[in-house]
Amino acid sequence: MRHLSLIFIALAIFTIQPLYGQLTSRNFSIGPRIGVNFSNVSNPEAANSRTGLVAGLTSTYSINEHSGLSVDLLYSGEGYEHGGTELALDYLRIPVMYNIFFGEWGQRFRPKVFAGLQPGVLLAAESDGTDVKSTVKNFSFGVGAGLGFNYRMGERTWLNTDLRSFFDLMDLREDPASGSDKHALRNIQLSVGVAWGL
Repeated sequence: MRHLSLIFIALAIFTIQPLYGQLTSRNFSIGPRIGVNFSNVSNPEAANSRTGLVAGLTSTYSINEHSGLSVDLLYSGEGYEHGGTELALDYLRIPVMYNIFFGEWGQRFRPKVFAGLQPGVLLAAESDGTDVKSTVKNFSFGVGAGLGFNYRMGERTWLNTDLRSFFDLMDLREDPASGSDKHALRNIQLSVGVAWGL
């Protein structure tokens, strides 16, 4: 699993590097993002959601007037509650999303929809204050989609608001019992950010 994490980080670097190579163009923007997660798990069905913080950097490269690629680097607090026990999971998430923008370039208000991949590396795992990181997989991989809008506040400065839904494709447990149902994370995220064009 550590090898998978290293491969993921290397791929993320190669994905982000071309974007930063465009810093001299007027199609690239970057800035902080903060929000809240409402996360749960696919099984057990009686599990309750856990609220957590999401914060980090967001960046977007506009391919053309109506499409763009965004890559974020986010701390993401996730997990769930079940039977009076809380599982708190901290991830480093690097969502890579393809965006479709509506309206014309230069308009103040532009709605958008997006979808893509949302890998993550586990930073910490606790159950009621006890470290349980060894029981949780170090790497997470899923798909995400959502909608939002960009609002131009000034010259090359945008307010970004996103509502995202994320579905993990992997069992979060390191050694699940044979024949047991998959414990996969589910997450709804509401966030806001400010991005500056470079």
